[in-house]
Amino acid sequence: MKTEIITISKDGKSVEFIEGQSSLNLPLGNGRRRRLSHIRPEKFWKKAAFILLRRWFGDTGNVAFWTRKWKGPWRATIISTGQTEVFETREEAIEYELEILNGALFDL
Repeated sequence: MKTEIITISKDGKSVEFIEGQSSLNLPLGNGRRRRLSHIRPEKFWKKAAFILLRRWFGDTGNVAFWTRKWKGPWRATIISTGQTEVFETREEAIEYELEILNGALFDL
């Protein structure tokens, strides 16, 4: 499932949550992207490899796709509130993120 949530404030700033790469091609002008959360492996060495691979190869492409298929546990962290939860699958972590974001438990 691909989920995209875009919030555009009255002053034209854009905050975007994307799972995968955005399929939206909106003319946002000086829009701004900001990461709202992190989903990373819980185990130290797997998390270190995940972070390095994502820095080297980015959040799209074959390496990113491969890292999304790793076995858990996965930790989801909402950046603005520090809320965190650990899940066995990445999909469960994404569902948690969406519940938090859709529930408006923090101010964007």
